[in-house]
Amino acid sequence: MFRNYKLFAVFISIFSLVGFTVSSQQKDYKTVTFESLLDEMVDRDALTRYPAPYYVFQQFSSYDRHTTEINDSTWFANMDCSYFMRVDEIDGRKESVLMDTKGAGAIVRFWITGNNHGAGTLRIYLDGKKEPTIETKLLDFISKNEVGYPLSSSVSPKTAYLRRGHNLYLPIPYAKGCKVTYEMDTQGKEMLYYCINARKYQEGVKVESFQPKMIEANRELIGQVNKSLLNTAPQLGNGQVFDLPLAIASENSIEIDNTGKAINGITVKIHGENLERALRDIIVKCTFDGNQTVWCPIGDFFGTGYEMHPSETYYTKVDEDGTMNVSWLMPYKKNCKISFENIGNVTYRVTGNVTTKPYKWTGNSMYFHASWKQFTALSTGENKTRLGKGGCFDMNFVTLTGKGVYVGDVITLFNTSLGGHWKSWWGEGDEKVYLDGEKWPSIIGTGTEDYYGYAWCEYHPFDHPYLSQPIGGGNFKFDMTVNMRYRGLDAMPFSKSLKFDMEMWHWTKTKLNFAPTTFYYMLPGGTDNIEPDYKGAKAKLAFGRFDILRPEPEKGKLEGENLKPIKVEKHTSGFYHDDVSGGVALHWNNATPGESRLFEFYANSDSQLKKIALTSNNKNGVYEIILNGKNILSWDSSTNQDLLQLVDLNVELKRINSLEVKFVSGNNAAKKKGNDIIIDYLVIH
Repeated sequence: MFRNYKLFAVFISIFSLVGFTVSSQQKDYKTVTFESLLDEMVDRDALTRYPAPYYVFQQFSSYDRHTTEINDSTWFANMDCSYFMRVDEIDGRKESVLMDTKGAGAIVRFWITGNNHGAGTLRIYLDGKKEPTIETKLLDFISKNEVGYPLSSSVSPKTAYLRRGHNLYLPIPYAKGCKVTYEMDTQGKEMLYYCINARKYQEGVKVESFQPKMIEANRELIGQVNKSLLNTAPQLGNGQVFDLPLAIASENSIEIDNTGKAINGITVKIHGENLERALRDIIVKCTFDGNQTVWCPIGDFFGTGYEMHPSETYYTKVDEDGTMNVSWLMPYKKNCKISFENIGNVTYRVTGNVTTKPYKWTGNSMYFHASWKQFTALSTGENKTRLGKGGCFDMNFVTLTGKGVYVGDVITLFNTSLGGHWKSWWGEGDEKVYLDGEKWPSIIGTGTEDYYGYAWCEYHPFDHPYLSQPIGGGNFKFDMTVNMRYRGLDAMPFSKSLKFDMEMWHWTKTKLNFAPTTFYYMLPGGTDNIEPDYKGAKAKLAFGRFDILRPEPEKGKLEGENLKPIKVEKHTSGFYHDDVSGGVALHWNNATPGESRLFEFYANSDSQLKKIALTSNNKNGVYEIILNGKNILSWDSSTNQDLLQLVDLNVELKRINSLEVKFVSGNNAAKKKGNDIIIDYLVIH
């Protein structure tokens, strides 16, 4: 694995160890060490305290270096692979520099993906030394590291190995600096996406640099950390059982007056007829020492969105039976109140338990916060280019003022793109984080799925202590996606402010619902810019495309993919091409004679259907277009010589209109190719 060290040691038997939480064995470290960082990783108490010693969060990534000017046309450039700080020539080798930083610090997370990724050699040089401390194959180092799971992992396990996101959470401390290089072995043909997170400690902090022998010397500790990270159950403590009825437009609470305590677990189960609606109708509020710091729909708070999707992380767990748990540590000085507000139109009931543990409040203790909002029916702009042209924009997850630590986020979204193609993908956008008033974000990522630890917009579900995708159906079609990223050693502290933006970079012109939940700790007096979003929480839940989209023209044009099918039909999907309107059109494939498809759309009752834009891949069939029961067009696709044929119609419309497309006959000689028709758009005035 490491230089002068056995490459593939047998994974340690972490699950056979007699486990205990490492934080119960804390040592009084005066120097940052490999061992102290491992202890800190599973010390929930440490996350609640403003960092001492303080560190600046750093990120080194392969983001597209054309990103040079805020809101310029290149601000959303998207070729985020194989960009490096520079290339060094060392002993005749060309080593691409992924990271180079001076001063005391530690690598705390390392993520990669790519095509043929990891085939080359990774070298990590510590403290200015000419010889690398670590020298090995990159992919082996990240996801096949001998320290074992979950410190070393790849997700999703249901995805082909080379298309996964590969994550390493093994801390690598250094006293004077760190340089990370990669020597490709594919003559520049390799595409490498990477993101390295590191801490840079304030001047004067003593750090003991990593050495390979530390792995062997700390096998027991590493095993305990792995086991602790997989333990999501709330810590033992005093429990308060509750059974709270929630009448319409009512709120019910649990009050805890124990001084010197911290909530260390909340378990909830919802009772009611419409569980999906309840997951948004019930709002969780947490008030500590008279200050409300949490406002969030209950499903998003527990990481399941508005459908029940089992998952398990270090901070959240959702069971098959609908029981939901969180184990964030939430300290307070004197008292706290956990409230559940019903903003819906039916009654519910919530049952569960709140546990607490002793906690010593000090000058660096922070309150737990969670905020939520939804971008409802968000327009995604036009179809995009790799340079980001086409109407990308930045969404603000949250802006924080004061002192604190950002510790994670969850997104729940519903994608309305027609599906069946990679251009349905909504998540090309990069995170951009501005720390302490920065004018330029020091943290820029390589894509939303990369930020959430996976890769290549893969839809397979997965769990990891810090990462989860309990449902990813919306990555390639109209469906829901829920992504979670929680932080431990890679938490982001700020001394004045933090602004977290995420690019909305969807390949296709469409609309979607996008709801971010953000989690952070702040010292008393810290504020955020998120007001309770009752409108977003009450919005219609999306289970299908037309729960968000309206099948009506915009600026005189109705896209074919936005015609509403009267019922779901097989072989009806998206046709993606740069030369069609919006980059996507309605595609009906493999029709048989006599078959038809029925759609609905809305228009002003005094308007006309002026034109219809049609094409066909195979140009071998005759189709009839029937509007409101009247045949208005017989179209022979074999006569279409151009990509699109714009047919004049000038037919009167009603407020609600039916459009039937019927396949009449096909060219037998071309039958093996399949009969198809593509409706690009309707012109309506």
